[in-house]
Amino acid sequence: MKKQIPHIITFFVMTLYMSAQECEYREYFRIIDSAKKEYSKHNFKKANEIFKIAFSKTNFPLGHDLSFALISAVEAKDDHWAGTIAEYLAKGGTPLRYFGKYKKEKWYKKFSSNFQKYATFYRDKLNPVLKDKWLALIEKDREFNSKYHEWRVGEAELTIQELTHGANEILEEFKTLTEAYGFPNERIIGYHYVQRKNAIERFPIEGLIVHIYQRGVLIFENEIPKIVCNGGLHPQWIETLKKIRGFGDSTGIEQEMKARYEKFRGTE
Repeated sequence: MKKQIPHIITFFVMTLYMSAQECEYREYFRIIDSAKKEYSKHNFKKANEIFKIAFSKTNFPLGHDLSFALISAVEAKDDHWAGTIAEYLAKGGTPLRYFGKYKKEKWYKKFSSNFQKYATFYRDKLNPVLKDKWLALIEKDREFNSKYHEWRVGEAELTIQELTHGANEILEEFKTLTEAYGFPNERIIGYHYVQRKNAIERFPIEGLIVHIYQRGVLIFENEIPKIVCNGGLHPQWIETLKKIRGFGDSTGIEQEMKARYEKFRGTE
């Protein structure tokens, strides 16, 4: 029982944060976690029923969760529900290629014949161009972070001005996008389909936010619970981001880069 106490406390803190405001995804995330536990144990019928409950809590289920729910529904022989899930995924931008493994299912013929209608819904109602902009920024951040780590271990040289400029450039692009369009949740940009894996994954925004925190800027520090309530982040990030810091005092990129130069080069 003692080992469970920290988890209970963390869940209680999350609940307090999210119950203080209208929180569409509060129950959703809790129930989804329960469904995935059953899925991991191959209890597909039970997982299928729990996913149904979770999806009743919002009018926009998240893509990664839908992908697990579709497998559960197929395994549970719940054909009508499986077709409904596939429709959700298609309207969120998932290409027909993803559903190729389900061609023998009873719902597939009708689904595939209507697919163009779902694809049109995605283009008209969501913002795939914005999703591409976010993915480009995430890739830019990864490249910059890779260069930083090469510098940190002495495999490359960067000036403090180059480090500061690179980090600032990413931060400003992040601010520009969020100020114009809001936080990149799936309700705005659609689901994150990864072609090389033929899989639906969570939109990889967490890594970008972590890097910005580590670079000395606590972006959205007071808005993380609201972002969670809107489905943009899992509740675990409420507590996780409180612990993410760089080597400086979190007062900005310039101060952070000075602290890094002092730590890894012994000079500013």
